[in-house]
Amino acid sequence: MIQRFLLIVILFLSSTLFSFAQPKWFKKARKAQVTFITYDENGQLLHSTNGFFIDATGTALTDYHSFRGATRAIAIDEAGKEWPVRCIAGANALYDVLKVQVQIPKNAYLTIGTTNASKDEEIYVMPYLSNKSGIATSTTVADVSTFYEHYAYYTLSVSMNEKSTSCPVMNAKGEVLGLLQMPSKASDTKSYAVSAPYAHSFSIGAISATAADYRDIHIKKALPSDPSQANSFIFLTGTRDTALYRTYIEDFITLFPTEANGYNLKAELLTSQKRFEEAEAAWDAGIAAKAHEDELRFSRAQAIFQLAQQPSQIPDKWTLDRAQQELDAAIALNSQPVYELLRAKLFYAQKHYAEACEQFLALNRTNLRSADNYLYAAQCQQMLHDTTSVLALQDSAVACFTEPYVEAAAPALLMRATTLINLHRFREAVRDLNSYEHLKSKELTANFYYQREQAEMQCRMYQQALSDIERATRMAPREPLYQAELAVLHFRFGQLDEAIAAAHSAIALDDQFADAHRILGVCLRQQGKKQEARAALQRAVDLGDEISKNILSQ
Repeated sequence: MIQRFLLIVILFLSSTLFSFAQPKWFKKARKAQVTFITYDENGQLLHSTNGFFIDATGTALTDYHSFRGATRAIAIDEAGKEWPVRCIAGANALYDVLKVQVQIPKNAYLTIGTTNASKDEEIYVMPYLSNKSGIATSTTVADVSTFYEHYAYYTLSVSMNEKSTSCPVMNAKGEVLGLLQMPSKASDTKSYAVSAPYAHSFSIGAISATAADYRDIHIKKALPSDPSQANSFIFLTGTRDTALYRTYIEDFITLFPTEANGYNLKAELLTSQKRFEEAEAAWDAGIAAKAHEDELRFSRAQAIFQLAQQPSQIPDKWTLDRAQQELDAAIALNSQPVYELLRAKLFYAQKHYAEACEQFLALNRTNLRSADNYLYAAQCQQMLHDTTSVLALQDSAVACFTEPYVEAAAPALLMRATTLINLHRFREAVRDLNSYEHLKSKELTANFYYQREQAEMQCRMYQQALSDIERATRMAPREPLYQAELAVLHFRFGQLDEAIAAAHSAIALDDQFADAHRILGVCLRQQGKKQEARAALQRAVDLGDEISKNILSQ
């Protein structure tokens, strides 16, 4: 009986001493701790690690390496309840720290210390949650180093095992100072902790979408708090065909309900999926939320315009006239040059060429002034068959640039060259084509050299023409037209053997090519090979060539 009484006394005293050994904030801090479980894309467990909440909204800190490669994670609280990790709020692989957002109701959390611990200061390491009988380990700071000017990296005078990785390191007041780091080796007699204020300072910006530390974790990231940064972040994710991209759009709308871009992105995505009624609903929701109505109506007008030219793909009500109505409403709310540009394109699509031309030229009195506007206007005049105006507008487009020309001038030079050829101003056309070649030398095709050769022939630039057609044959050796044209050039130079060889090459590629038989016959006739020449010309006649028929009759 006495022994049993002594045992009870001893147990009571032990319990009392254990209670006194714990800091007064221990139980509260314990409730802020969680265990994180991460999973890969196949649902297989990756890692189990520790962490803790730092605010009432579910923001928590943990280690980075346990989340690398994860597509899903959960947090298990002290009561054993599971809560999903909603998103990644900050990351740094170098210091192995991560900030996450857990989808959890209001919860207990640790207060971040505002002052770094000093050397020899007493601190506490909280035990990991699965250590049910654990107590806070009391130790001292053996050393403090700083990084990024004022954040602390601590060396602790105690050795902790790997299971304690990311457990909170606390000061005597119950403030969290750091996260315990995984030991570098089992025999290490010290432990190390990285600053909790540093991890707390993390924020996501637009560039985070492309940063390796974030890309290596496949869980959704928190959007930046600035709408323009958030918009750029979504653009840089490059995941437009995934459920993750759709989630980012919904998050954007939730965070910034009066910003038009979220509704526009949602509507554009739904449009690309041919979910047109839902797209209309997204635009209408933005208008109801008073989210820059002009931008929403412009976006809808632009989407309808782009699809109205392939009507089998869209609803009956998505017409050019509907696009015009939406655009007019946008302009009435807030006239913008970019809206006026769409109006010009709509006029052109509706074959209102005079109005479109006027609109394109009007844009050159705005901040959208460009050579392209002159080229679009020239195309309008082309449709109105006003060749003189076409050339004048193309001249204006080229005049937007100075020599030596930059690559942006290339379209204007090529279009003007085509017009000059149609006007039989071949030398000027060749000059523009020469400038175009200089700007686009790595992108030119055999057809470009053939077209320039044709212009050069018209202005008797025979040597340049020969050089161009030879280049065309090298670039497209299976094209009979270029071989036949080469034969013509050699014939003009009196190089009959070369001309005959080129004609034979053209015929070998296409025996039905009458022009090749004709030039072969003419060359053979020039050499005095009358019988062979007659056979070649007759073959051309049989293929329907009237010119060869006239030659034979002479």
